[in-house]
Amino acid sequence: MKMKHLLLTILMMASTTSWADNYNYLTVSSTGENYISLPTIQKITFADGNCIVTTTTGDYTYPLKEIKKMYFSVEDPDAIEALPQEAENLQFKNGMLKVEGDGMLRIYSANGALVQLANVKKGANINLSNLKSGLYIVNMGDKTIKLTK
Repeated sequence: MKMKHLLLTILMMASTTSWADNYNYLTVSSTGENYISLPTIQKITFADGNCIVTTTTGDYTYPLKEIKKMYFSVEDPDAIEALPQEAENLQFKNGMLKVEGDGMLRIYSANGALVQLANVKKGANINLSNLKSGLYIVNMGDKTIKLTK
């Protein structure tokens, strides 16, 4: 059992340092599949026959004997595809985000990193030309959209 812990630890350390920049999620297959966003992971430890993944939102504990597979993946298959491209208070057109409400606006990159934060007022037009081309998630209050730049 100690050898299994040692091998898993070495595998995780090697994988994290060499591959983490290319992937967005740690996927763990045990009784189901869990997708944990890499930017939220603070540490991965092994203790008492468990793998413990500590994130900014809490701990995930997986008994080693139940883990079928653990790997880094590019996409969470449930994530972005279902989001609308506009909402009643958020529209993106010609590089500008038009906001029809008041509140805290958050823009995230596709890998979950917060790239812009602003307290906006109704009727604001936000120029997003400073963002690189790609997919972004925009959230304000209870409205969330995806935009492709």
